[in-house]
Amino acid sequence: AFDIILLNLDLTDSQALHTFLRVHPMSRTAPIVILCNAREEYTALAAVREGAFSYLLKEDLDCLPLARTLRSAMERQQAIVARAELPLLDELTSLISRDGFVLLGEQSLQLAARWQRPATLFLIELTGYSMLEDAYGHQAHDLALIETGDLLRSVFRESDVVARLQGDTFGALCFDDPAELESMEDRIHRYLQSLAPHPSHRPALSYLSGQSTLIPTASTNLDVMLQRAEAHLAMNRGQELAPALG
Repeated sequence: AFDIILLNLDLTDSQALHTFLRVHPMSRTAPIVILCNAREEYTALAAVREGAFSYLLKEDLDCLPLARTLRSAMERQQAIVARAELPLLDELTSLISRDGFVLLGEQSLQLAARWQRPATLFLIELTGYSMLEDAYGHQAHDLALIETGDLLRSVFRESDVVARLQGDTFGALCFDDPAELESMEDRIHRYLQSLAPHPSHRPALSYLSGQSTLIPTASTNLDVMLQRAEAHLAMNRGQELAPALG
């Protein structure tokens, strides 16, 4: 078995994208990196969309970027194999689980780094749900989580990575203008105000949020973004508790 495949699209007997499509099904355990000329970059991008890890232009080829790309591809493949038996979906909400979020998030950051697109990690911590469970039971709490998962699927796009990270905490990794998150927050807020089964309990259902935004590079780590977003969330949580403590 091969650890990695370096596929040259410029060989005389190569059939461009068709060559990749023939090789890909036979290399499920080995990532594929495309080598191409500038005139074939569109074909290389199509191969990435079909499952190739990345592509390198021969005109820009050097030892360091080649070694970095090959190492990243092999490390990602090792992570995929290591997580192959982990549950990637949350059973209750059918959103991605935390393990799936880490796996898909790292892959998405690599793509965003190549395109120099801003990445925003958005954390949502639901509050007041324990009061909902006390008042209406465990099933009401689960139903609220399921409906919140449905909301997040409608608020964020298919290209975003949305997950239930743990308990009442959800996360989303987005790749667009961070200003758009403000409208998303408004929609989430309006939804939570109408979620409780009785009007008298609506104020108890709310959320806290934390964000981390950056332009990813090849060395950007999802853990760093999570830590920054969690720190922002903790700061907002402290501001929320300050009046009560005073």
